[in-house]
This record gives sequence, C-alpha cells and structure tokens, in this order.
Amino acid sequence: MGDENWAEVKDIAFLHESGVSPEKIAKVKKISIEKVNRILGNLDELVAKRKKMNIVQDIGNQNPWKEELPPEEILDLMAERLEAEDRQDGARTVPSRPIAAVDRSDRVGEDRKMVDRLAGEEAASKVSKPLKEVVEAATIEQRIRSRKDWDETISDVSEMLDDDLDL
Repeated sequence: MGDENWAEVKDIAFLHESGVSPEKIAKVKKISIEKVNRILGNLDELVAKRKKMNIVQDIGNQNPWKEELPPEEILDLMAERLEAEDRQDGARTVPSRPIAAVDRSDRVGEDRKMVDRLAGEEAASKVSKPLKEVVEAATIEQRIRSRKDWDETISDVSEMLDDDLDL
C-alpha cells in the first residue's frame, strides 16, 4: 500500500471515528461508498499490514553485537579511543547586586499541613482506637514544633554567617 493510499485510509478512519457517516465520507473524499465500506471493514487488516517506521529500532537491529558483547580486541580499541573529559566549570559567580530572598511558601510541591495530617494518621493507625485522636494530634504538633525549631536554627546560623561577613 503506497503512502497516498495509506493517507486516504487514515483520513477515512479518522472521519468515521469522528462520527461522520460512510455516505458523507464517500461524498467528501469523492470515492464510491463501496470503497469506503471496504476500507472500514478491513481497517484492522490494513493497519496490521502497514509497516510502522521506527528508524532508531531499524538502526539498532543492524548492530552485529545487539545480542552479545563485541570481541575483546574491539572493546580494547573502543576503550583506547575514548578520552576522559577534563572540565573546568570555573568559579562561582559573584552577583553584581543583592539578590532578594524568595518566599517559597506559595509554591506547589509540599503541602505541609496535608503531609503532617498524613503522618499523624499513619502514627494513629498503629495504636488502639481510644488513643487515635490523641496520637494524631500529638504527631502533628510534634512535626510543627520540629519544623519551627529547624527554622529558628537556620535563622540563627544565617545571622552568625551574616555577622561574620560584616568585617
């Protein structure tokens, strides 16, 4: 089947799947209704006959070593020709003007309340029913407290670093 015929088959299949009747397809494509019905009736066979082009796979299948490693002498030759890349990324850039801090609280990605609630529910699932609410609330409060302590620690370290840089 040539590319022209395949394009016609694809057009007819698309129109049919879009809800266009075979009669209207025949009228629009200016072909007989019998041909449209024959194509629609044999659509599965026509698609199966069509060789799907996959250039990467075709090239890969031509590789003589696709199932096994090449001989040792070829591997040695390949290893000799490979050179280690020596990269120098350079020094870190010093900004010409101060960069404002970014408020990341509204960023998508971590919903702390939801994560805390899920951790609380997980911890509560391991205890008896009367203690579930208490364990869940305690877990959530502990996570909030830990996060607050961590934020304070980071703030203190930042202040110490800022004080050291104000020589």
